[in-house]
Amino acid sequence: MFGGAGLGKTHLLRAIGHELYQTKPNLRILFLTSEAFTNELIQAIRNEKMREFREKYRNGCDVLLLDDVHFLAGKERTQEEFFYTFNYLHESRKQIVITSDRYPKDIHGLENRLQTRFEWGLVADVQPPEIETRIAILQNKAEKEGIVLPDEVAAYIASLVTTNIRELEGSLHRVQAYAALTGVKITLELAKQILREIAPKTRHELTPEAILKIVALQFEVKSADLKADKRTRNLTMPRHICWYLLRKHRGMSYPQIAEYFGGKDHTTVMHGVNRITALLKNDPEILKHITAIEGLLR
Repeated sequence: MFGGAGLGKTHLLRAIGHELYQTKPNLRILFLTSEAFTNELIQAIRNEKMREFREKYRNGCDVLLLDDVHFLAGKERTQEEFFYTFNYLHESRKQIVITSDRYPKDIHGLENRLQTRFEWGLVADVQPPEIETRIAILQNKAEKEGIVLPDEVAAYIASLVTTNIRELEGSLHRVQAYAALTGVKITLELAKQILREIAPKTRHELTPEAILKIVALQFEVKSADLKADKRTRNLTMPRHICWYLLRKHRGMSYPQIAEYFGGKDHTTVMHGVNRITALLKNDPEILKHITAIEGLLR
């Protein structure tokens, strides 16, 4: 699984482990971060206990759940050890689930042989949730914690925080904490007052217009042409990339993107985004363009 920070990859990884523990208690499940794996390897080398280390991660493991595998970038000795561990587990038909903050081929400093192996199985792109989902997350969190959250406040917070679930829930807790300390009810006005400082930080000035402009610059076309109903070959790919980036960085729904692009059918947008997602896996040219664009968006 790969995706940006705060989207719930670690939560999903833990959920996999929990489900396996409940349904198949005889399985030996190891859950750890790549940093912990690295530190354990260092200690094993220092204490001359590599045999025990390898026994634990190869023969003593049925399911390996490894979080933040991008941490291995640049660590040649750790990568070598994990390469052989991965091969052993794979050949033994064991289950391996890993998470990263980016697509395997995008992890600079990670050996090609590992990047290739990480693509052997299912590669799941964890996308930022749409605004409807973000609102539902807030409402569910509020219900569980006994917070009285008006619908308009949930919608307001969801519109501010578009790409990070931890920030989304953190914003709710900030408003709730202030309301509890001052003894007032949560209102839209209160939420705007408490969260006014984070609004520019969460938006990062990544307006749809800014994304459109940078994509247009990258492909040397006009922004207006990308939004127009022109279907020439030199516009189709940049337009689809723009849709993909609006989904990824702004969390916009397909209907919202369709409306922004002049009222197109939202299924057209969905197919365009899916096309880019698929191309990213095997088209280095598309990957190069999107990497360059995202570098300008930071």
